[in-house]
Amino acid sequence: MDSEKNGTLSRRNFLKGSALAFGGFIAAPALLAGCGENPNDRLIPPSPPAAPPPPPAWLGTAPEIPDGKIAEERVADVVIVGAGLAGLTAARAASEHGASVLVMERGSTWQCRSGQYGTIGNRYQRELGITFDKNEAILENMKQMGYRSDQRMWKYWADHSGEDFDWMLDLAPAVHLMKETDTELDRTKINLMMMHYPLPKGYNRAEENSPTYPTVMTLLPSQEPLLTLVYEKCLAQGCKFIFATRAQKLIREDGDGRVTAVVGEDIHGKFVKCTARKAVVLATGDYGNNKEMMSYFVPWAVDYLNVFPNRDAWDSPTNTGDGHKMAAWVGGKIEDGPHAPMIHTLGGPLGVDAYLLLNDDGKRFVNEDIGGQQLSCAIYRQRSDYAWQIFDANFPEQLGAMGVSHGSVNHCVPAAENPKLPPDCQWAIGRTSYTSVEDVEKTPGLVRADTLEELAAALAPERPAVQRTILSEIARYNALAHAHLDTDFGKASKRLFPIEKPPFYAGKMLGGALLVNMGGLTVNPEDGNVLDRGYHGIPGLYAVGNTQGGRFVGDYPVVTAGVSHAFALVYGRLVGNVVGKL
Repeated sequence: MDSEKNGTLSRRNFLKGSALAFGGFIAAPALLAGCGENPNDRLIPPSPPAAPPPPPAWLGTAPEIPDGKIAEERVADVVIVGAGLAGLTAARAASEHGASVLVMERGSTWQCRSGQYGTIGNRYQRELGITFDKNEAILENMKQMGYRSDQRMWKYWADHSGEDFDWMLDLAPAVHLMKETDTELDRTKINLMMMHYPLPKGYNRAEENSPTYPTVMTLLPSQEPLLTLVYEKCLAQGCKFIFATRAQKLIREDGDGRVTAVVGEDIHGKFVKCTARKAVVLATGDYGNNKEMMSYFVPWAVDYLNVFPNRDAWDSPTNTGDGHKMAAWVGGKIEDGPHAPMIHTLGGPLGVDAYLLLNDDGKRFVNEDIGGQQLSCAIYRQRSDYAWQIFDANFPEQLGAMGVSHGSVNHCVPAAENPKLPPDCQWAIGRTSYTSVEDVEKTPGLVRADTLEELAAALAPERPAVQRTILSEIARYNALAHAHLDTDFGKASKRLFPIEKPPFYAGKMLGGALLVNMGGLTVNPEDGNVLDRGYHGIPGLYAVGNTQGGRFVGDYPVVTAGVSHAFALVYGRLVGNVVGKL
C-alpha cells in the first residue's frame, strides 16, 4: 500500500527520516496507537519539535574567520589535511597523476606510529605460499562487527591490499625479510617480518571459535624508515607541505556546493587559506584524544589509556577529531555507531593463550579461547580491569595446541634461542609467538607457587573467602579438563589443560590500552567521497585513514590483524588516484 497516499509513514521511512546525523540515535519515540484506533498497526510520527536541537557540545559551531584575518593564501589542485600514512599515501598517488598537491599538518613534521600491516597476497606472502579464502576472512570480520561495517570496503581491502603494499615497498632499495626467530635487524634495508607464521601443527581454522588469518606484515623497528621514503617521493613529485598549521574549518560554496578550501592557523597565530581546484582530502586521524567526543560516542571507553599520543607543534595530543568536526560543519555525516575503540590486549605471561582466567573475585567469567580484542572487552567489565592468567609447569608442551591470534604464544624454545629484538622494535612488534621458560619466569609481577593453596594466598592476600573461591574454581576447571568438556563456557576441549603440576603460575592480564578509536565520516566505498546526512556525496570532499568510517563498527576484530594501517594505505592510494585524475 502506498504510505504517502494514505497520509501515513511506513516504519522504515519514519525511522530513516528521524535519525540524527551523529551516531544514528532515534530523535524521538514513535507513538503506536491502540489497535482499535489504528487497525493497520502503523507508526504515527510525533509532532516536529518547535526548533532543531542544539548541536552536541563536542561539535559546537565552525569558527568565524573573516577574510581580513587571512595572512596567506595558497592554491593547489588537491589539498590534503594530515600528513600521516593515509595523507602521505594520498599525496603520493595524486601527484603521480600530475596534480599539484598541498598538505597541511598540525605537527612539526609528518606523523606515524607502529608498523603492522594486514594484507592479502603481497609478494612476500606469495613467496611463502600463504593462501586462504578472502571471503571467509571478510565474513568472520563482518560477523564480529554485527555486519555494521561496509562489506564493500572490506572487499576493496582484500582485492588491493597486497598490490598496494607492494607499491609502497617498491620505494625500498632493499628489503630484509625476517623470521620471527630472527634477532638482528639490517639497518641498511627495510626490515619486514611475517608475524605468527608458520602456523602451529594441528591448527585448523575451520574448528576455531575465533579464527584468524595470516595477514600481519610488521615493519621494524617501525614504519618510519619506509614512510620517510614515501615522504621523499612526495617531495620529488612536487608535493608541498605546510607543517605546524592546524586546520580550523572548510569552505563550502553557497553552503551546499563544492568544498573549495581549508583555513588553518599556524603556530604563530597566522591564518592561511589553502584553496583546492579539485578536492580536499581529510586525513586527520581519529578522535581518541578528544574527551568530549569519546564521552559522546563511546562513553564506556573514555578513561582508557591512550598509548599512542602523537604530539603536534604545540606539544598537544593529535587525533582530536578535527576532520570529523570540520566535515560535520559543512554537512558531512559521521557514521552511525556504536563506534569501535581498538583496545586489544597482548595478554598475560603467555599472551592471549586460552589458559584459565579468574577475575578479582576469583571467578571464571569467559571462554578464554578468543582474540585479544574480545578478551579486553570482557576484562573491562570486571573489577579493576584485569584477570589472572593461571597455568602450571606443563605450559611448554601445551603452547603448540593454542590458537593463533595477535598476541598468541605458540612456541617454547631455550632462552638462548628466544628472539630478543632491539628495544626500538617493541611498539611495532607487540609480541612474537615465541617464549622460553626463563623468560616467562622473568615476567614482571608473575606469581610462582609450589602449591595451589600458596598460589591462592598470593593472589588474594587477607581475603580468605576469595582464596577459597580460587581453589574451588581451579578444582572445577580441572574436572572439566579431565572430562574433556567445558560445560560452563564452551572452550574447545583441546585447550582445556588441568592445573596440577607444580610450580603453578599466575600473571595479570590487563584490559588493553586504547590504540585508536574507530568511528569516522560516512563515505562512498568506491571513491572515499564524504557523504552528507542524506547519503549524497559532498562535492570536492574526501576522507581517508582513521577519519574515514565504514571499516570498523561496534568492535575491532583481530581476525585479520593490522588492517587499520592497510585500510589507510589502500584508501589513501584509491582516493589519491581519484582526486589526482579529476
